[in-house]
Amino acid sequence: MDKFLNYFEDKKFVRWVLYPDNQLDTFWKEYLEANPSEKDQLELARLLLLQLQSKKESAISDTATVDLYPEIVAQIEQKQKRYKVRRFALAFARYAAVGLLFFSLGIAYYYFQGPGQLERLSEQAVMLQGNEHAQLILGSGENVSINEKESTVEYQANGKIIINSQDTVQSNAESSAKQELNHLIVPFGNSSSVKLPDGTMAYLNAGSRLVYPNFFKGKSREVFLIGEGFFEVAHNDEMSFIVQTNDLSVEALGTKFNLSAYPSDNRVETVLVEGKVKLREKGFQPLKRDYILEPDQLAVFDRASTEINISEVDVLNYVSWHEGFLNFESAELNRIAKKLERYYNINIMLSDPMLGIRTITGKLKLKDEKERALMVLATTASVELVKLNERTYVLR
Repeated sequence: MDKFLNYFEDKKFVRWVLYPDNQLDTFWKEYLEANPSEKDQLELARLLLLQLQSKKESAISDTATVDLYPEIVAQIEQKQKRYKVRRFALAFARYAAVGLLFFSLGIAYYYFQGPGQLERLSEQAVMLQGNEHAQLILGSGENVSINEKESTVEYQANGKIIINSQDTVQSNAESSAKQELNHLIVPFGNSSSVKLPDGTMAYLNAGSRLVYPNFFKGKSREVFLIGEGFFEVAHNDEMSFIVQTNDLSVEALGTKFNLSAYPSDNRVETVLVEGKVKLREKGFQPLKRDYILEPDQLAVFDRASTEINISEVDVLNYVSWHEGFLNFESAELNRIAKKLERYYNINIMLSDPMLGIRTITGKLKLKDEKERALMVLATTASVELVKLNERTYVLR
């Protein structure tokens, strides 16, 4: 991870990603040939920087852009040393890919709010890692902790934010008039939904994060997702709705769709329930193309091959989680186990790796206690469930 941070401090690397030329291409090609073990970290750093490139505005010069990344890194490292929290180091190792989103958010803060926000951004990067409760971070810097395992957040036209239909957060007049980024962070073991300022509903699965402005303006409504979300998009012919991830952008008009883009997964899945969506890859693809999804279709983006495959599916198997149950048909055991790990914030180990490819069909109520759900899974998969402690289980 230290090496990963070094890429953001290397202005030659940042300039190569954002403003490539033949000389820089040659340098980094030779660097990778000499250091093949760094390929994965370098590629992840490059993808994150490319995400930032799409947010670049004329208000910031090329030089200022390149200089900004080392400042973000320095701020975060300074906070780490100040707090000296070992828990953060452990959590950062586990949720590293989620934590890396702060680099993306750093440049977005710069555009929306100015460079003075970097101090607050780095403070949040350290303090929020490993938090067991959902967090709503407002553009003003206010952090609202949501203690319930399941929560709802609603933005109203008068500037009020209603949490769980009762608690009210009032935005100040200055914040209401200025477009700022809000973050809804849903840790493992939690779930949440948010009614965005335009009326769009976004349901967030465990271990997810949604970044969105306090109001939309311009020709598009853009949000940034890490994790999994089910979106019911409010129709607006004048403003398309776009969900950005590190790998894909998904554009929709009056659409219901599910998008799963967990950093730890090797695939990004988009399932369309109704309407129409357009997918576009990010990164350096010379033959980049758009993909149009029709209802009942699944698009799988393979992060290793950077290929997208589209197939017909039963959408219920992909979207039922936001209604409180898992529906699966000929699904591999290891994929179901991973979903339950996130939902209940537990660890599930398989005594034999070959068990992971065993396919099963059934239905799990997520509202059940975790051990009841695990027993149903074990029975369906014809395996034995062993409890090691409150958060660790073995299927054998």
